[in-house]
Amino acid sequence: MLFLSFAVMTVISCTNNTKDAVDNRIALRTDTTNIVKLTDTLVIFESTCRGCAYERSTNFAISDSMNMIKLADIVTTDNSPADMDGGSISKDLILVPVKTGTTNIKVYKFWKQEKTAADSTRFTAYKIEVKQ
Repeated sequence: MLFLSFAVMTVISCTNNTKDAVDNRIALRTDTTNIVKLTDTLVIFESTCRGCAYERSTNFAISDSMNMIKLADIVTTDNSPADMDGGSISKDLILVPVKTGTTNIKVYKFWKQEKTAADSTRFTAYKIEVKQ
């Protein structure tokens, strides 16, 4: 009887009866076509050096061949203690699709506020197919 009670409690505790919101964040990859839904939030994980000359000036831009993806936000997270030198600061680029179809985007990472012609040659490319 004790075993049966334990087994029933285990099954009940392992069942997830909560109706939590589904996390619809999709981490984009460069090595494949990213197939996403119009309701998904797209994320590109970047970083910058902590305590270096570029820490505060690192910024990003996207170029979208079909104007289907918009850069909505850049979330900056520093998980290092304040008294620590070096390391990196997380920069999560939050993108949202605005219409369906297939597009190619380029993500540019700039280390300075002033952009030069050389900056336009440094980018990461992503292919994205947005479905309903």
